[in-house]
Amino acid sequence: MIRGLVGSGLCGVLVLVALHGCGPVCGDDGLEWQQAGNGACHASATDTAAGTTSTTSTTGTTGTSTSTTSGTGGESVCGDGMVSPGEECDDGPMNGAGQACKADCSANTCGDGDKGPSEECDAGAMNGDMNACKADCSLNVCGDGAVGPNEGCDDDTPECVECKLTTCGDGMVAPTEECDDGNQDDLDGCTSVCKAATCGDGFLQPVVDEECDAGADNSDNGDCTAACKLPLCGDGLVHSSGMGTEECDNGVDNGPGKACKAECMLNVCGDGDQGPGEACDDGNVEPGDGCSDACQAEACGNMVVDLGEVCDDGNADNDDGCTELCQPPACGDGFVQASLDETCDLAGLNSNTGDCTLACQNATCGDGFIWAGKEQCDDGKDNGNDKACKADCSQNVCGDGFVGPGEACDDGNMNNNDGCTNACKPATCGDGFVQPGEACDLGMMNNNNGSCTLACTLPLCGDGFTQMVNNEECDDGNVVNTDACVGMCKNAVCGDGYVRAGVEECDDGNLMNGDGCNATCKFEARKVFVTSTLYQGNLGGITGADAKCQARAQAAGLSGTYLAWIANNTLNPANRFTQYNGPYVLVNGTKIANNWADLIDGSLLAPINVNELGGAAPIGNTTCAGGGYPTVWTSVISNGSMWQPNACVEWTSTAGTSTYWGNANLSNSSWTAWCSGGGAVCVWTSALYCFQQ
Repeated sequence: MIRGLVGSGLCGVLVLVALHGCGPVCGDDGLEWQQAGNGACHASATDTAAGTTSTTSTTGTTGTSTSTTSGTGGESVCGDGMVSPGEECDDGPMNGAGQACKADCSANTCGDGDKGPSEECDAGAMNGDMNACKADCSLNVCGDGAVGPNEGCDDDTPECVECKLTTCGDGMVAPTEECDDGNQDDLDGCTSVCKAATCGDGFLQPVVDEECDAGADNSDNGDCTAACKLPLCGDGLVHSSGMGTEECDNGVDNGPGKACKAECMLNVCGDGDQGPGEACDDGNVEPGDGCSDACQAEACGNMVVDLGEVCDDGNADNDDGCTELCQPPACGDGFVQASLDETCDLAGLNSNTGDCTLACQNATCGDGFIWAGKEQCDDGKDNGNDKACKADCSQNVCGDGFVGPGEACDDGNMNNNDGCTNACKPATCGDGFVQPGEACDLGMMNNNNGSCTLACTLPLCGDGFTQMVNNEECDDGNVVNTDACVGMCKNAVCGDGYVRAGVEECDDGNLMNGDGCNATCKFEARKVFVTSTLYQGNLGGITGADAKCQARAQAAGLSGTYLAWIANNTLNPANRFTQYNGPYVLVNGTKIANNWADLIDGSLLAPINVNELGGAAPIGNTTCAGGGYPTVWTSVISNGSMWQPNACVEWTSTAGTSTYWGNANLSNSSWTAWCSGGGAVCVWTSALYCFQQ
């Protein structure tokens, strides 16, 4: 029987755009088919052995495809108007976004993020009775009993008129209000219904860093994302609806040779870009030119490693070190390989926002990636029912029954008449009396920026609110002393005693010069020491030597970045050190050089014989000059350049047969170039010179 494949083995056009791979194309005739790493469909070894063949005709790379069949029956595809095994529906040319049957022949259902014919809205995972699009895919409107983003209330009480609290707009925050700035401006931090500005309320509010807000129409696949950001190729979200034309988006993993190309188009066979699972891609899908219509070496399977193949074991076992694509097993090749601990592999459709992550693991709540259409959030190990992202990867919001950040209570309803209001504040907080559990209560004067917060708690440094009454200059919600807002909620400034990361080199708590840290919080000298620890010649290369210096500096409480005075065949102090135009000193304050030029002029003002802890230089077991000297690994001459190449195989092996040392007790040029050795010398031990940058 002759069986046709769509698009010369590639996915059909409708299916490709829907980003579901071959879907029902591969295997919907009841026979065993497989999907290759480049998206190509081909018969398994079982069906091929039975004599199954196929003929194809293709125009372009992802364009119009035709197939031919003969014998008994033919190959059914999504979009042919017939519901085949593996399809939920098939309305032929009526399949597509916004239709009852979607482009991948799955039924359009509430919660899939695609607004169907019978739905008023569908924001996917963002559907919810407190959001613009409710859980049943109906719009949240005044009178439905659900308090939406643009409503302060939704009940028939005297305090609620047209879904707005009667107290809203008086400039005083009531216990039932999230905020009240006394105006009707929906574009500032507090809307006209006294709800805090939030993504999804339909108002573009720069105060909460929004770039757009389409309300119920926000979607990670649409023209405004669920986070109220404008879609951008490279943001990891597939902009495929509305004005979007993206086929894929793997964020930083977009690019040439990747499953998703830099312009957010799928990497497919015939595009001239060799993608995951492709052994070749000559820019066409014509067989017989060395690269098949499935972008595989045409001789794959002959047990000979031909051009374009990495291996060829002549079998169809995809987890024995060589796949049937004649490539080594790799995540992204379309085969699930137990040897690589993979739980899935959708080839070009792998995505950290999809069903199978870029690490070939099934998407799951708690993996730290937001599963598009299934999860609202995912903070990994920080998920929790008392956290911003709950254990089920839904956002913690007022009314969900879980007390989250910023909430004093949450009884799971939006009723203002019980013990917890629809602003998730206790009904008693704000009544002007300090009750058990309250630290304060100023009634209508409660304010997050005042002397009593909306949760009836006293202002506290680290609560995320800047309170003048608490003498706070800032409050970034943490007690980290290396950012812009330091301990006691003061703006970070030079002289406060805290080293601001990325801005200050030092901060000794004053603005005096001459004490090691100057008035602009820059080091007045660079510290130098010889390590108290001895090492063999396998230092882990220059990177390993640097790490050893940094570790010893940290152990001694020395701040800054330290690099090892050492050279390999390409790197040396002269071409990789910061050449400081100030003094170099030992940790005890002894000056060894006035500046970089003085450091490399052939002599030092004093030897580098003090270790990071202030002690003497250690003595290794070398036999230089009979042994007993404080030798230091260098292979560097006094001007900072390399002495001789291949020292201890560039400091990577104790089996090296040549190396070079300095002497920590000397201040002439021998401080760095004193002794050389041959034979089994890299097993000996010596110290390292470490320089602050």
